[in-house]
Amino acid sequence: MGSELSGLQLAQADEASAHTETAAGGHGAASSLPPFLQFDPGVWIWTILVFVVLLLILRKMAWKPIITSIEERDKTIKDSLDQAARIQEETKRLTEEQNRILAAARSEANTLLQSSRQAADELRRKLEQSAQEEKARIVASAQTEIEASKRAAMSELRKTTAELSIQIAEKLIQSNLDEPKSRALVDKLINEVSAN
Repeated sequence: MGSELSGLQLAQADEASAHTETAAGGHGAASSLPPFLQFDPGVWIWTILVFVVLLLILRKMAWKPIITSIEERDKTIKDSLDQAARIQEETKRLTEEQNRILAAARSEANTLLQSSRQAADELRRKLEQSAQEEKARIVASAQTEIEASKRAAMSELRKTTAELSIQIAEKLIQSNLDEPKSRALVDKLINEVSAN
């Protein structure tokens, strides 16, 4: 009778112990975890609530200035890139304009050089033509003067010859010479004329 009572008491003690473990955590393994890893619905709800409130505060206080700053920075970078593109385009345009002006200047210089050469050639041709005309005029004038001098000399010679003929005739008549004397007298007069 005593041993039956003791066995019944042990069974009741085991059942009470199992009931106590179930009431404490429901699982034998869960009760073995540290307290910060154990699931607590109240702590979980408060954690989510604090996270949401912190998220709203950050959105209101920090995110907006950060996003504004990032947008301003993005706008500044975009403006700088646009300005760099405009400067590059302007530089390209100025380079093309400079090349066009240089090409026009070279073309104009070549045109002026060619015009100068043509003017120089034309002037040289005119000078040569003028020199030829002056030379022809001088030659013609000299020929005219020579011809005039020749005519004057011939006229003078005719005049002198006529005078000599008259003088010879007068002397022949005055001296009444024979043929050899007349010939000698004519030769003497011709020699005198030649000496003069």
